[in-house]
Amino acid sequence: VFVDKALLGKILHLEGLILQWLDIFCADKMKKQCDQKLLIRMKTKCVPCSLNLDTQCPAGYTKITNGTGTPDCRYYLEIKTHTLSFPGCRHRCVKEFEHPECCQGHWGPDCMACPGGAASPCNGRGHCSQGITGNGTCACQVLCDCVHGVCHGGIAGDGKCTCLSGYKGLRCDQPIAECEALRCPANSRCVASGEDGRQLQCSCLPNFHGDSTRCEPINPCSKRACNPNADCVYLGPNQHKCACREGYTGDGQICLPIDPCQAAHGSCPAQTSICIYDGPGKSHCECKEHYTNFVPGKGCSTKDSCETNNTCHKKAKCSTVAPGQTMCTCQGGSVGNGFVCYGNIMERLQELNAEVGGQWQGKLTSSLWLMENTYEWQLSTLGPFTVLVPTNKGLKGTNIKDLLQNKQKAQYFVKLHVIAGQLNTSSLNNANVIYTLTGKSGEMSKGEKDNQLRIRIQGGRRKGKILQGDIIASNGILHIIDKAMDSVEPTFESSKEKTIMSVLQANGRYSQFTSLIEKTGLGMDLQQDSQPYTVFVPSNKALSNIKAEVLDYLLSVEGNDITLLSTYLYSFQLEVASLVSIEHIRTMAKQFIHFNRTSTGQVLVSGEKMEEIDIVAKNGRIYTLEGVLIPPTIVPILPHWCEETSQVTKGVCAGCLQRALAPCPQEAQPILSDISLQAPQLCKRHGGKEPKCCKGFFGPDCRPCPGGFSKPCSGNGQCMDGLDGNGTCVCSEAFQGLSCQFCSDPGKYGPQCDKECLCIHGKCDNRIDSDGTCLPGSCSTEYTGKLCEEQIVPCEPSLQLCHVHADCHNLHQIKIHCAAAPSRFPDQNSPWQQCTYSPGEHRCICQAGWTGDGRDCSAIDNCLLPTTARCHENATCIYIGPGQNDCKCKDGFQGNGIECTLINSCLEQNGKCHHLATCQFESSRGWECVCPKGYEGDGRICYGNTMLRMNYFTLFTSMQEAKINSVLSTTSNLTVLVPSLKAIENMDEDEKAFWMSKSNIPTLLKYHVLTGAYSFADFQNLSSSDVLPTSLQSKFLRLSKENGKPTLEGAHFVASDIASTNGVIHVIDKVLTPLRSAVMPRLLARLEQMPDYSIFRGYIIQYGLADKIEAANTYTVFAPSNDAIENYLKDKKSASLDEGQIRYHVVLGEKLLKNNLHNGMHRDTMLGFSYQVGFFLHNSQLYINDAPISYANVATDKGIIHGLGKVLEIQKNRCDTNNTVIIVSGPCRICSQPSSCPPGTKEIVSTFFCGFSISKLTIYTRECCAGFFGQQCQPCPGKAGKACFGNGVCLDGINGTGSCQCEEGFAGTACESCSEGKYGPGCDQVCACVHGKCSSGVDGDGSCDCDIGWRGVTCETGDCLLLSNGTAYCKCAAGFEGNGTFCTAIDACKSSNGGCSSKAECRRTTPGNRACVCSAGYTGDGIVCIGKHVHLFLLRGWYYLANHAPAAVWCDTKSYQTASTSSKDNPISSSLTHTHTHTLL
Repeated sequence: VFVDKALLGKILHLEGLILQWLDIFCADKMKKQCDQKLLIRMKTKCVPCSLNLDTQCPAGYTKITNGTGTPDCRYYLEIKTHTLSFPGCRHRCVKEFEHPECCQGHWGPDCMACPGGAASPCNGRGHCSQGITGNGTCACQVLCDCVHGVCHGGIAGDGKCTCLSGYKGLRCDQPIAECEALRCPANSRCVASGEDGRQLQCSCLPNFHGDSTRCEPINPCSKRACNPNADCVYLGPNQHKCACREGYTGDGQICLPIDPCQAAHGSCPAQTSICIYDGPGKSHCECKEHYTNFVPGKGCSTKDSCETNNTCHKKAKCSTVAPGQTMCTCQGGSVGNGFVCYGNIMERLQELNAEVGGQWQGKLTSSLWLMENTYEWQLSTLGPFTVLVPTNKGLKGTNIKDLLQNKQKAQYFVKLHVIAGQLNTSSLNNANVIYTLTGKSGEMSKGEKDNQLRIRIQGGRRKGKILQGDIIASNGILHIIDKAMDSVEPTFESSKEKTIMSVLQANGRYSQFTSLIEKTGLGMDLQQDSQPYTVFVPSNKALSNIKAEVLDYLLSVEGNDITLLSTYLYSFQLEVASLVSIEHIRTMAKQFIHFNRTSTGQVLVSGEKMEEIDIVAKNGRIYTLEGVLIPPTIVPILPHWCEETSQVTKGVCAGCLQRALAPCPQEAQPILSDISLQAPQLCKRHGGKEPKCCKGFFGPDCRPCPGGFSKPCSGNGQCMDGLDGNGTCVCSEAFQGLSCQFCSDPGKYGPQCDKECLCIHGKCDNRIDSDGTCLPGSCSTEYTGKLCEEQIVPCEPSLQLCHVHADCHNLHQIKIHCAAAPSRFPDQNSPWQQCTYSPGEHRCICQAGWTGDGRDCSAIDNCLLPTTARCHENATCIYIGPGQNDCKCKDGFQGNGIECTLINSCLEQNGKCHHLATCQFESSRGWECVCPKGYEGDGRICYGNTMLRMNYFTLFTSMQEAKINSVLSTTSNLTVLVPSLKAIENMDEDEKAFWMSKSNIPTLLKYHVLTGAYSFADFQNLSSSDVLPTSLQSKFLRLSKENGKPTLEGAHFVASDIASTNGVIHVIDKVLTPLRSAVMPRLLARLEQMPDYSIFRGYIIQYGLADKIEAANTYTVFAPSNDAIENYLKDKKSASLDEGQIRYHVVLGEKLLKNNLHNGMHRDTMLGFSYQVGFFLHNSQLYINDAPISYANVATDKGIIHGLGKVLEIQKNRCDTNNTVIIVSGPCRICSQPSSCPPGTKEIVSTFFCGFSISKLTIYTRECCAGFFGQQCQPCPGKAGKACFGNGVCLDGINGTGSCQCEEGFAGTACESCSEGKYGPGCDQVCACVHGKCSSGVDGDGSCDCDIGWRGVTCETGDCLLLSNGTAYCKCAAGFEGNGTFCTAIDACKSSNGGCSSKAECRRTTPGNRACVCSAGYTGDGIVCIGKHVHLFLLRGWYYLANHAPAAVWCDTKSYQTASTSSKDNPISSSLTHTHTHTLL
């Protein structure tokens, strides 16, 4: 390979210049931007902590947690028929995101300065439309208001009017009488005329023309005033505006083609596709790498990388998550990172035993056999477990076959090797004791020699050494041990022949609980074997630890012994492995028992430890406990609920006056009621259950009264308790306070408020538990002490004895003697005094709230004291000053801060939790609303995927049968329209019978599902003519507006924006039904239904195009109306349209709805890829090329028809060539061998002797048509068919730059104007003005407009202006305007940006003159500006091709001529004088 080092150096130098320019440009841009930094937080997926060490945050995020992350989550594992919940870990991740924003005084994507400068936008006289979405326009505050005069405007103006002749007044709106008599016609004015200038006559106003009887406005658009690619808009007399048509940009005088790819990526979604420029205003989208199947408006779909690069484990599912990136997710109950997946314990055991060449191949057969026959279901379905797996040698001496004869015993032996939870070697190393599923404990130790972990079961002798630990399984951990555990017999023997009651009666350790059961009807139930039970039995020791009176209450009628005892019963049989896997059960007493486990594997039942586990009886299982389970409804100690049993009976009938004396039956009480004649007494007797709160509890949840349930209201009042009570204390006469804890008399204290306070000069502490002293800080200003009894005698003002916050106390009324103290400074007399005193006479005491020795006092912060200022433990102490504080109950608690009680937010905020959520108490967060599993949200709102949300709407319950539920559960970005129940009821019976049938309901449901997520705001922003595609193929819903509110096919929105994880749900008031006819008309049939397009239909038939169009899978036809075709033929003086013109109106392979047509989009027509049509949006009207789309979205069976208001003219910009033959000789080979032609060629000649091959290669050369340039064949500047306006040569061709090399005398980007000082159509005349402005340019006539004080044809004579009679008169000089008496400088930039490009800045120079300067990022003469990056790119290509390409590389298809100049200082200065097309092989 040949490398030209000089060439390489120049290329690198050029690259450096470009990068340097970009750095300057970007740095300048950054100064104008004030981007806002946002911090985005997220958490990784919850996984087992042991697998979370290497978990990475998503791309762009930074992990802020270390190690295995934070153990604050649970992950769920579906194993066969069970869903298990395991504690897990996750990492926290953060990402910084910069939101682009302009600084103050800047606007637009490039953050350009507002007019007037960023420091003073709009010169402080208006408001600038700033910000990144602003357009930089100024809304000015003051406007001139002159009717017939010149306003003194501008920055320095005062707004006064200088009237034109014939008018007077402040606004020049009052005509002069003489002029008014002339009755000048409209658009004229009264002016002086004649030789003397005194005669008045009517003259047309400037910008009007005509005679004295009629003046018409001058219309510049009647002449050729604009570029052929621009529209002339008449703005008023002699005023117009040139606006480039869609697809072009410029000032209207010069219009350059738009490159759609430079704006919004040509409507190609930048994330998945790239924009390819295809010509003026034309582009198409191509998919990026790893993407495929481009869909307009949506982009490309990600290629399924799993098909070509699946590195996942065999148990994992591969899914493509990003372009070229896959994610592996373990399936089927396995866990792992996807590249490695671990199955359940039994699967892992089988893998270890069968792994070829593995450490344990064939060495775990005995354990595997034993577990498969005794505990396989539990170890493969439940968990988590830690399993000790003995090797075959470790089971030596254990006859597996004999052991399996007694399955119960064999299962017990296996459970001696199973521990609840996941205990890795680190956990075992830190534990002294572990617990197996039998309840037997195991002792952990280390070997003296090898320091390896060993396990011995309590009561056994053998110690099993861990040979390999921490083998991960999805539902636990395995440890391989060298010896099996000793088969220690259980303390409490199982008996399948005896019932639960019989087993308990035979064991004296549980006799108390057994006797309690016998006293109730529960004993009989446990004696029967008709139903299985699980019983949790507290031991005698556990029951004896409860206070006798409490136990008596719990077992009393009031305490409801049935509730207590039923708490221990569960009406199903639960094996211990199930207790490990489930979180809670509901007992026969309708109470929840919760299961968890310690770090050593001991299973806890609602926090109580189990003694004996899994004792099997004939009718269930028994678990014994070390403690007593007290139902939550009767905690603490006494129950909250006290159900009362009562029934109403009738007493003896008696006379009305005697009825009050008539007795009720025994154990019944009379019920007070109104007396009615001859009615028996009503009585109440205990019988049926009536829920009530116990004494001292109140409210719906029976909360304790203030002061505590044992002593409500501190025993000094009556609590408003009971179900209907609010817990308010009604204090006795002598008491007050929230819990009656204060005395009513401020001078009393003590339990009975009958003791006189001892406080003398202060405020008494009048609590019932006070000692009668004064409240701290309450002493009068002259007293101190606990009783405020010590008098304070202040020091004299001159004394500085005590601290500023201390008082000088004269304890015995003895005068204090003070003397001058030594001066602090040698040259000054000390103003300080020092008191001398003997002990006991006086002292300095810090004031209340301060502490110290009196000479030095510091503020007391009560909140830092050990007592925390007497605040409740659930209150916050608030410092408010020295020795002063306030107590405020913490969130979730209520009270005065001294006493705080827990608030059950679930009751106080009833209705605030979502109906799917439950209210739970968390110790760290208090009461909160929690969404159920499978739903997301904060508890106030819970939402699942669209299918879950649909369960709450009647119509969509049929989705299970319709078999589209999987679509709604897995597909993202959906909008589902759900008819209300009333809408379904209002359906026509015939319609309802048809659409609700099993065969038709899938169609109906799909018609209610939109592809794409639309919020209600999206519907409001869409046009009323838009149609929305449904999931039912070829079916759309038409959007319309009623009173400004959107409707879909007449359906109104009842409820909107119901959130789900994969879309949006809206409830509508109508069932939407598609047309029953399933067959849409074909192309010709549909056109026949459109009479305004019959001529176009006739051309389709004439040229036989219908079959060719319908042979495509889909198509889009743009049909000109009859009027459009007739007008076109009339203008062109043609008889008919040819076949090519009809083909140019058809796009094959796509069904393009109006919503799919985006501004700047291009599509190939039936004429081929060189003939494209473009789509543009102008003033909210959609155009195809220059034809407006007047009628949209007419559907056929396979396509769409759009009606046009104009015939499309064929545009061609590509003139490719092909069939170039190149002879290539292959290497010599044996004749019998296959062809050796290079790839892409075919053999055409083969000689007999040596097999020498000659092959043909056809090269297709991409070339631009004449007048087009660049890789995308853009049109050269100038008129269509007349590049550079015919005044120069365009550097066109595929490698051209599009620059115009103007002929002599011409200038401008498109050679559209004359050089400075030239005029005339050929720009060959020279201006001769000496002291004035020449009428130059292509349309100029060379006349001179003289400067002030000059006159003559060429402004060569300096003199006053004289009339023919010699009278002098005034005329504004060149560059100024006015009536001669008053002249103002002409602002050449005032209108239409001074004729400069829209990408240029118009700068005022001398009066009436201006200069055009292209904006940053653009280049040109200011009249025409093109993007600098495009220019640099093309120059860079030319620089390489024209100066450094080796001659051997070029294969000319046409002759060419180049002329290059170069500069060492500026390699970009190379330019081409003329070029034709080249082909680079």
